[in-house]
Amino acid sequence: MATGFVLAGQVRAQLLTPSNQVARYQALVLSVQELEATNSASRREIAALRADIDALEADAAARSAATRNLHAQVDDLRAHAGLVAVHGPGVEVDLRNGDASLAATGTSYLVNFEDVQDVVNLLFAQGAEGIAVNSRRITPLTAFSGSAGQVVIDQGPPLASPIKVVAVGDRNRMVAALDDPSALGSIRAREVEFNLHLTFFGSPDVSLPAYDSSLQIPHVAPAH
Repeated sequence: MATGFVLAGQVRAQLLTPSNQVARYQALVLSVQELEATNSASRREIAALRADIDALEADAAARSAATRNLHAQVDDLRAHAGLVAVHGPGVEVDLRNGDASLAATGTSYLVNFEDVQDVVNLLFAQGAEGIAVNSRRITPLTAFSGSAGQVVIDQGPPLASPIKVVAVGDRNRMVAALDDPSALGSIRAREVEFNLHLTFFGSPDVSLPAYDSSLQIPHVAPAH
């Protein structure tokens, strides 16, 4: 009888084992399927996140480029407005009074504000990107005035001979213009008549200070 019970147990075990293996296999397949589904969803989520990141990075790069461009424009405007010190190739021009003994009357032998204004306008027309007169920076709003050998720039103190005009820009064009005998007619004529002095030379590097006063125009209002 004992032998019979042992044999019966072995038969029972052999009959149950395949069923258990099938169940375990099915459970394993189900787990793998669920894992694959989870992984697939995760991959889609990761792809969506990467797309969002790429879009954000592209937007940030565009904003950064736009910001750099805006900063460059502002810096350029500040330079042209004379609000920053600059340096580069350019010219130096010296204006000095003529000989008073050659003038019976009047002040034609003196350097006047029109002379300085003519030199400044000529240099700007010939490629100057910045100009200073006796270390006073010229801006788009600069006004020249004066009398009897005095030169007043904006609301600054009166300047008198010698006057030094320094310009940064296209050195060759500016030198050629200053060397042109048909330019600066009034100065050329008084050079001959009163020994007024106009000298100039090109330089590989000259420096201009920043504008040192206010650019406010309190008495100007927009037209309606």
